[in-house]
Amino acid sequence: MQPKGRLLRWIIFWVLVAAGFFGGKWFMRFLYPLHYADTIKIEADRNGLDPMLVQAVVRVESRFNPSAKSSKGAIGLMQLMPETADWIAEKKGEPLPNTEELFKPAVNIRLGVSYLKDLLQEFDDSIPTALAAYNAGRGNVRRWLDVKVWDGK
Repeated sequence: MQPKGRLLRWIIFWVLVAAGFFGGKWFMRFLYPLHYADTIKIEADRNGLDPMLVQAVVRVESRFNPSAKSSKGAIGLMQLMPETADWIAEKKGEPLPNTEELFKPAVNIRLGVSYLKDLLQEFDDSIPTALAAYNAGRGNVRRWLDVKVWDGK
């Protein structure tokens, strides 16, 4: 075999390897890893939500860091405000979580998914509106909708 033919075969081989890696699921999983997938799936299924929606919220809110704490005081993977976590726990008939418990992934995800479900119900299953309320607060979003600053889309 001539050196040019061998080189061409190697080039084709590596192009195919790169295309398979960068164009496939492996590359997407590298860019967007699915952390806490089992817990998220259980809680999403329990609340009738898409697990990928919950994964997206966790990624945006904390980048999958269970120790995340915002300057406003939001805690954990789903960046729950302690008052919101207490409200959701009370609504579910669960004991109120302390701050340390909100850093535990299972607790934070359980309460965060319940809160997201509550927001979806409040805003007629509008995902953009519920996500805006999750991030900015339901009162702010309700005000924006009432004064027509935002249409919820």
